This record gives sequence, C-alpha cells and structure tokens, in this order.
Amino acid sequence: LTVEGEKVVAIDVQIGYNHRGIEKISETKTFDQSTFVIERICGICSTSHPFAFTRAVEDLFPSFELPARAEYIRTIIAEGERIHSHLLWLGLAGHFLGYNTVFMWAWKLREEILDVMEILSGNRNNYAMFKAGGVRRDIKPGDIPGVLKKIDSIVPTLNMLKQAVADDPVLRA
Repeated sequence: LTVEGEKVVAIDVQIGYNHRGIEKISETKTFDQSTFVIERICGICSTSHPFAFTRAVEDLFPSFELPARAEYIRTIIAEGERIHSHLLWLGLAGHFLGYNTVFMWAWKLREEILDVMEILSGNRNNYAMFKAGGVRRDIKPGDIPGVLKKIDSIVPTLNMLKQAVADDPVLRA
C-alpha cells in the first residue's frame, strides 16, 4: 500500500504472497504436500484451512470419494478445534475485561481439549489429519473410551464457568 497521511492512494498487488507466502510455496508442492503447508496459516485454526483446501481439491477431482468415516473424523477434529478456539478467545475476553478468573478457567479447559486432540491426532496443534480423499489417521477404538471420559469430565467445569460468567453482576451491567 502507498499512503499519504491516513489515505491509501495506491495498491501494488503481488498475487501469491499472502499468508506469509504459503500460496507461493504451495505452487511447487503436490496437493498432499500443500495440506501441511496450508495447515500452518494459523496456529489457532489449523484445521479450517486444510479442511477448505482438501474440499476444494475434492471438488476439482471427483475421483476423490470421501468415505463416511473420514467425514466423521474430519468433523470430530474440526469441532475439537472450534471448542479450543472458543475457549482461547473466551479466556482472552475475560482477561481484557479484567476478569482473570475466566481467563484461567477457560485456558485450563482449553488444555483439556488440546489433550483430547493429541490423543486423536498425535498433535496438540497442527493435527495433520486432513488429506484429499480422506484422513491421514484413523481414530483408534482403544482411544475412544478415554476421550469420552475426558470430555465428560470437562462438561461440568464448563457449565460452572458459563454460570459464573452469566451471574457476574459486573459483566451483566
């Protein structure tokens, strides 16, 4: 951008260099390799970008038939990321409002979700689960009871946090 004072007077667009050059890097990669690069656009939302990318590749090449189990696994990973992202931002909102108890509780719960994501994918961030036509890793049947137990243990604390925020007179005002 070229600016004069506060006014933008010109734009020089260099297509392909957005997001730290990820699009440009991907030009020299296969679809499969690009998924790993695209996953690193954002550390908080490392599933949404490869989710969109792999869906676009699958739309381009109808030969990629996505098995139902892969769709379920993608949804589980995406929902886990959505929950941890919401907890991250809830904690930050609490912190910015001067309500550090919300920050501490939200981030404690976020750690529990990241533990679940590590059980499911082997990673706490950048899960490397997506690929065109499916997923890279199945969920092991032996992991399911532990994941469900961990999620069940999170729900009461999350409800307590939700009630504490809803009942807080300062936040209500």
